[in-house]
Amino acid sequence: MAQPAYISISCLPLPTFIEGGYATFHAGDRHPNRHHLQFFILMLMEKGELYIAEDGVNYTVKAGEMFILRPLHHHYSWHVVTEDTAYYWLHFYVTGRWEQQTSLVPMGSVINVPTLHHYTPVETLYLAKHVKMRHPHRLAEMTRQIFKNSEATESYGFWQAQQLFIDVLQEIQVQSQQESAMVQLSDQLQRYLRDHFNEKITSATLSREFHFHPNHLIRTLKATTGLTPTEYLRQYRMEEAEKCLLNTTMSETEIAQDVGFQNIYYFSTVFKQYTGMAPTQYRRAQTNLTVVPNDRQVPECNP
Repeated sequence: MAQPAYISISCLPLPTFIEGGYATFHAGDRHPNRHHLQFFILMLMEKGELYIAEDGVNYTVKAGEMFILRPLHHHYSWHVVTEDTAYYWLHFYVTGRWEQQTSLVPMGSVINVPTLHHYTPVETLYLAKHVKMRHPHRLAEMTRQIFKNSEATESYGFWQAQQLFIDVLQEIQVQSQQESAMVQLSDQLQRYLRDHFNEKITSATLSREFHFHPNHLIRTLKATTGLTPTEYLRQYRMEEAEKCLLNTTMSETEIAQDVGFQNIYYFSTVFKQYTGMAPTQYRRAQTNLTVVPNDRQVPECNP
């Protein structure tokens, strides 16, 4: 194999299965020469060997191995097929960020999801570009079922195919010990910030609590959520403030103190940056509405 490479894909939005099939080649055949496909191509080799190149890098993909071609990159045969060769192929589309590197690269979400309504420690799917499959027979069975569901005339077949495709991605994803440790620390950080959001929290506070240098904590949370501890805390406080404005009669001063601000003017400034309106304007504008700007649902306040 060539130098190990990994494709890191943002999971929000999730990758979408487009189409798939079963390709067969005989001695003397070549893989098509393409450079315009907008999809990733996941190839699960069942038998034989495929000699394929991508952007000038040659690969030999053998039976029992999987290989991924990137969208809008030039791929072609660098040698004719020398024996009967067959593989399953799945086209999938990614609207989020992605990169191919020699190491795992955390990718932040392109969707701004409120922290109160969404929690996931990692938003990145890591796939090895070229690797031996751990469970080739199980993957083949799952892939055949995807094809069967996608060909069904009933509308639910589409959704079943998408669900099964996500199962395939989970089966082949790469997980490292380093990533697991980062996820665990990020989980603990987020829980602490949510539990103590109305207290004064500084970099020194977090460093004492978790026994890590502040820079390490910042990098960890940024890599897994796309936010620094300060940004995460501010966003969580603003979401709590929204709840209180819409679901209680608390004054602006009371709400500011309740969500961790000692200065009412600073609270008003931050809130306006977050929502586009001052707190009193926001409450007045939403008095007769059930949906807030950007269709963000606001749950009840817990003062």
